[in-house]
Amino acid sequence: MPENISFSAGIKDELIKQSIKKPCCQRVFLYNTLKNNASIISEGGSLKLSMRLPSMAYVGKIGKLLKKLADISFSYIYKVRDNLSGGDYYHCIIDDEKKLSFILKELSLRTDLFSDAPPPENIISYLENDCCQSAFIKSIIVTCGYFQNPQKNYHFEIRIKEPLLANIVRKILIQKINCKIKTHILKNSDLILLYSKSFENFEKMLAYLNVTASYFELENIKIIKEIKNTTNRSVNFETANIQRTANIAADQIAKIKMLLKSSHAAKLTPALIEMARLRTSNPHLSLSELAKLTKPKISKSAINNRLMRLLDLYREYESEINAQQQ
Repeated sequence: MPENISFSAGIKDELIKQSIKKPCCQRVFLYNTLKNNASIISEGGSLKLSMRLPSMAYVGKIGKLLKKLADISFSYIYKVRDNLSGGDYYHCIIDDEKKLSFILKELSLRTDLFSDAPPPENIISYLENDCCQSAFIKSIIVTCGYFQNPQKNYHFEIRIKEPLLANIVRKILIQKINCKIKTHILKNSDLILLYSKSFENFEKMLAYLNVTASYFELENIKIIKEIKNTTNRSVNFETANIQRTANIAADQIAKIKMLLKSSHAAKLTPALIEMARLRTSNPHLSLSELAKLTKPKISKSAINNRLMRLLDLYREYESEINAQQQ
């Protein structure tokens, strides 16, 4: 996926490039596009359709579908800069009122606010077909969907104004891919938010949409995340081990130094004196590493035994001091 395109935009770009062969699916796709991206303008007693589309590829796709269904073409196409987002979009106009009326009748779209009207019976009847269900979800994603970059979170959402439309989306996703998404009514808005923060649902959606490039990118991101997490856990584990070793060594060294300054130092054998020297001179080394410094070489077990003997002598010294203080 190009670096200058967002993950969500990449998914939509893949969906737009997918062909829609069956007329029933074409109607479903057009219905959602017009319902969510178009509005009717009345000027001087005549009607015009105004449509805002995010890319030239989308303009081309909708133009082909309109041509097939009603032999209708866009009268005007303007490229407009969106000052809010900083991106471009395409403003498409259809001013052939006769053909516009035909397409609206074919799709059972009212000439007032599209998004306030529930799906008509003919569109709902199409949704009994598996192919139309797929086209329906894909058109909803293109017009109302958003996928967060999975490098950050596995979050996707669909914002829909009409409750029946939202219920249809939920039903299809549950039936087809067992994707149970959550519902939330946005404050200070009449929009219904369908969303999920589950990797499993994120993955299922991309597979169902058949957006292979985005799906493989998701899997690569997941693998890289798992490698990083495993590495971090290993580093954290090693860090904890090092800290634990350092704490034990610090305690041992403090006690050994005190023992060496006490009267009990006379009880130390040459081997224990050598062990005391090694431990106090190498606070950062483990028992195995200390064993490698001994001459002649002794085992880790022998190192541990000598350290325990030193600590036993320290405890004897400590007991005597405590007894004297009582």
